[in-house]
Amino acid sequence: MNLADFFRRVPSITAAEAHKIVESEKPDSFTLLDVRQPTEYENGHIPGAHLIPLSELQGRLGELDKEKKTIVYCRSGNRSRSGSEILLTAGFREVLNMEGGITAWRGITAAGSPEAVMFCVPQSLEATELLTMAWAFETGTLEFLRSLEGSASGDEKKLLADLIHDKETARETLKTCCSEIKGISPERFVECSGAHCEGIMVGCIKVAEAIRWAQGKNTAEILELLLALSASAYDYYLRLARAADRDDVRAVFAALSARERANITLAAKVLEMVL
Repeated sequence: MNLADFFRRVPSITAAEAHKIVESEKPDSFTLLDVRQPTEYENGHIPGAHLIPLSELQGRLGELDKEKKTIVYCRSGNRSRSGSEILLTAGFREVLNMEGGITAWRGITAAGSPEAVMFCVPQSLEATELLTMAWAFETGTLEFLRSLEGSASGDEKKLLADLIHDKETARETLKTCCSEIKGISPERFVECSGAHCEGIMVGCIKVAEAIRWAQGKNTAEILELLLALSASAYDYYLRLARAADRDDVRAVFAALSARERANITLAAKVLEMVL
């Protein structure tokens, strides 16, 4: 970094402007870069954000696409400004510092460490294994949603019906893609992703524990969980789309992330009605 860099104005956007980009542009057209520490990220991050702590950024620039628009954020905006300067000096095409950091963010956040997904889905898995395990997660989530139907009513019941339909559709999409890659008919799809993944739903939550937790909870608490599950699923599929090494698999995960983003909006509206 030369002397002129200390006086260079870093392009910045507000949290509201960043939120508009996240909501309106395709997830693969930009990079959300979180330069906080792993513990901060685990406590809450913007869905789909790529974590590289500021202290490691210089040595990990190769993980990022210089040609993509890159939105950098931290807790309040100070670390992200420094991170933006590093990217600009490295020749990144378009870098935007999010003013105010995640403190100013008014959108949905996801919880969990960047390794949480890979705890359930090892990076060494092949495309078909990723698809079948994603199918298993959707199956677990579907089981949980169906367990809530009996006690739901009104707008909550309608939301559950919509989410259940979405999960059923997602399972068919994953099954079809996996079957095509394997060169077999969907009827021969092996509906088993390994014992370590049985009874697990999106967010790496055990279905049985989620069902026990939901007993006796009020409508707002249930809706909050449904909203959190959609946010986790959105974050999960964005990461898998980024990690996929096949265009067809990447397209499936990107489509599923788009569906989950719509579910977030739907769940938030219903939650707002009961608060």
